[in-house]
Amino acid sequence: MNVPNHQLRCLNCSATQAPSVCDLYCAQCGGLLAVEYRDPPHGALPRLPMDDRSTANSLGEGDTPLVSLGRTAEELGLRSLWAKLEFMAPTGSFKDRGSAVLTTMGRDLGVTEFVEDSSGNAGASLSAYAAAAGLEAHVFAPASAASGKLDQIQVFGASLHKIEGPRQAATDAAEAFVADRKLVYMSHNLSPYFSEGMKAASYELVQALGAEVEHVVLPVGNGSLLIGMVRGYQELLEARIVKQIPKFHGVQAYAVRPVVAAVTGDDWSHEDVLPTRASGIAVSKPPRLAEMVEAIQSTNGTGVTVSEVSLTTWQKRLASSEGVFAEKTSAVAFAGLEKLIDAGTIERGATVCVPVTGSGLKEPLS
Repeated sequence: MNVPNHQLRCLNCSATQAPSVCDLYCAQCGGLLAVEYRDPPHGALPRLPMDDRSTANSLGEGDTPLVSLGRTAEELGLRSLWAKLEFMAPTGSFKDRGSAVLTTMGRDLGVTEFVEDSSGNAGASLSAYAAAAGLEAHVFAPASAASGKLDQIQVFGASLHKIEGPRQAATDAAEAFVADRKLVYMSHNLSPYFSEGMKAASYELVQALGAEVEHVVLPVGNGSLLIGMVRGYQELLEARIVKQIPKFHGVQAYAVRPVVAAVTGDDWSHEDVLPTRASGIAVSKPPRLAEMVEAIQSTNGTGVTVSEVSLTTWQKRLASSEGVFAEKTSAVAFAGLEKLIDAGTIERGATVCVPVTGSGLKEPLS
C-alpha cells in the first residue's frame, strides 16, 4: 500500500488527518486545514499532493507569459515592472492552477459529483476541469456575475445555480444544497488543495527573473493566489534557491476590504459592504482571512484599498499603453501599486511583479 506524500494539518490546533477532499475542517477543533508534506522541498518543482504528476487532470495551465511593462514602469518611477499574464490560462484566469490540483485530488479520491460556489472565474475554471476529469459539477454564483463567466460555466456542462444578492448569498446557498443533497463540497475557498496549485507561479518567477523581484502586488479576495505564491517562495527559501521572499502587498476595492482592514487594523465588518466593480474580490467574509494576513505580514508586505474610479482608469490605461486587457478585478492591483509608490511603501527604482489574474474579455466594459 502506497503511503500518501502528505497529510492535512489544522491551522488552529495542529492536529493531523488523512488526505481528503470531503473534510474541509479539522475533526478535532473545526479549524481550517493545510497540506503538510512528508518530504522537504527540493526546489526544482513545487511539491504537489498527487503522487504521480503525469496523471494530473491538466488542460495546460501554468507557464504564463511574463511581460515587461516598460512605459508604465517609467511613468511610475520603477526600475522594472513585470506583468505575469495569468489570464493566458485555459479558461482565462489564474484559477486554472488551483482547479487542476483540486479536481485531480477529487477524481483520485473517488469524487464523481461536487458543489462549488464562485463569483465567476473559479466556477468557470472548475467547470472546465470537471469536464476534463469526467466529474459532475454544481456551481453557485451571484446572478449579477459577468455574463461571460456564467456562460463559461454552462458551456462546460456544469449545472449553474444563479443566486440573487451579494457574493456571500451564493456561498450560503451552496452550503444548504450540499447539506440537502449530501454531496461533496469542493469549495476552492475552503479546500487546502486549491492554493497548492498556485505555488508554481512563484517558481516560474524565480526561474525567469531569479531574485530580481522585490515586490509582488496582487488583488486579494479569498486569497488562494496570495497564500499559494507565498508558500511557493517559502519552499524555494527552504530549498535555498532564493535567499529572501519578495514583499507581498494585497489590494482590495475600498467597497469590500476585509483583508486590508485586518492588515492595517481598521474597523470594518461585512455589514459595511458597498457595491464594487471588482466582483472577483468582492468577498466580505473570506474563510482564510487569518492565513492571508499571515502571508502578507510574514513577507513584510502591506494592504491598500483603491477607489472604483481607479479600476476603470487602470483597465483602460493598461490596454491603451501596454496592450494588456485585464478585467477590473485585475486592474485593482495596478491602482494599488500606484498608491503604494506614492506613499513610499514601494520605493521608486524597485522591481515589481503584478499577476494579471483575469481577462477583460469576460465582462462588459461599462
